[in-house]
Formats: sequence, structure tokens, C-alpha cells
Amino acid sequence: MAGAAQAQSRSFGTRLGYNFELSLQYPLANSGMLEFDAGITPFITQKGVMYNEDGSAVDHYYTYGRVQAILVYDWIMDILPSFYWYVGPAVGVSWGYGEFFDNPHYDKNGKLVTYRKLSLPLGAQIGLEYEFKAPINLSVDWRPMINIFGLSQGDYTSYLYSFSLGVRYRF
Repeated sequence: MAGAAQAQSRSFGTRLGYNFELSLQYPLANSGMLEFDAGITPFITQKGVMYNEDGSAVDHYYTYGRVQAILVYDWIMDILPSFYWYVGPAVGVSWGYGEFFDNPHYDKNGKLVTYRKLSLPLGAQIGLEYEFKAPINLSVDWRPMINIFGLSQGDYTSYLYSFSLGVRYRF
């Protein structure tokens, strides 16, 4: 594992998946790597059931988006020369924007529900990375996250299907 960390160099690029993220990886001497990702989920339009103040349901299209920053610590393990796998914990902060967050929401009983724009996701990341002879690396990873500070009262919205393709320049 120490060899994998020494072989790693800093890299900067993108992670493309559910979000678009700029990504910076920084190797550590203890066979680990810090990864900082800053990203955006562009506006999404989604149909959903909303409730009026009297509790009656109405179909509604709403838009929302999210900006976020995620910090990951990964342990790096060799598979083959220039081919690694990694796993580690992730923590972040996220801010929601758009019509969904700007309008009042009610539950089935007509009680006002407060949706928080701020969320604090916790999770993990596991992935594979290949370093080419040119100063480029490619990675695929899965980063399931659960908000510990829920989207709404009592709601712990999760991002369990967060798969990404990373393309980074090593320097």
C-alpha cells in the first residue's frame, strides 16, 4: 500500500455523474489520498405530488438544484502497476436552490413542512483508478451519501446511486 501512495501524484479534473464536480486529489505519505470535490447539480425539473394547506393533493412540476463540497479520505491499494482501488469515508456540505426550496410545503394533514436548503451528507467512496503513461488518470467510483441534517424535518434524504467517471490531469 505504501508503494501505491508514493506512485500517486496530485491530480485535478472532473467527476461526471449525477453531479458535475471539479476534483482535486492530494496523496498522503501513509498510503492514503485526500480528495476534494466541488460540484453542482444543475436545475432538475421533476413531477411530484404537493399538498395544499387543506391537505388536498395536487400534481406539481418543480425545479431544484444543488451545489456541494465533498471531502473524501481514501486508502489506496495496488491491483497492478498503475491500477489501484480505493475506499474511504466522505463528508460534505450541500446547498439546495430553486422553486422547490422557495415555496411553502404542507403534509397530508395540512401542516407546514420546512425544507432546509442546507444539508450535511456523510458516506463513503469506493472506486478504481488507472494512471496512463501520459499525465492523465481515469477513475470510476461509487459514493453513497446520507444527509445527517435532513432535507426536511425528519427526512434523511440519501444519494445512494451516485456513480461517477473521473478524468484528471496529474501534476
